[in-house]
Amino acid sequence: MTRTALLVPIRYPPNTASVETVTHAIDLAEGFDDVHLFILHVNVLHRGEDVDRTELRQAVEDEIDPLANATCHVRDAYLIENAILDEAAQQDVDYVVIGESMRARWRQLLADRLGVGIDLEAALHGRLNAELVVS
Repeated sequence: MTRTALLVPIRYPPNTASVETVTHAIDLAEGFDDVHLFILHVNVLHRGEDVDRTELRQAVEDEIDPLANATCHVRDAYLIENAILDEAAQQDVDYVVIGESMRARWRQLLADRLGVGIDLEAALHGRLNAELVVS
C-alpha cells in the first residue's frame, strides 16, 4: 500500500476560503487508506511576511479540529506558484488542492488589464507532477 500525499496551500491567517480549501482536502483524503496532508503557507518576501510553522499550525487548528496525518510547512518566496511547485516536488505529492479565486470581478478586470495578480490555477496547470484539484 502506498501513501497518498496532498498539498494544500493556504493564506495566513486562514480566511474562510482557506478553511474551505483545507476542509475539501480532508474530504478528499478520506477516500484513501494511507494519506498525508501537507498544509503550506508561502511567506511572500516582497510583502514582508514572516510566519513560522508553529504559528501556521496553531492558526489552522484554531479553525479546524487538530489534524491527524498532517504537517504544516512554510516557504519563503517571491512567487507563490514557484514555492508551490517546489514543495509539491519535494514532498512528491499526488494532489495539490487550491481554492477558487475570491477576487471581485472589477479587481479581476483591473488585474488582467494591468498584468498584475496571478491566476494560480493557470500558473500551476501543466507544470505539476500531481493532479490539480480546485475546490
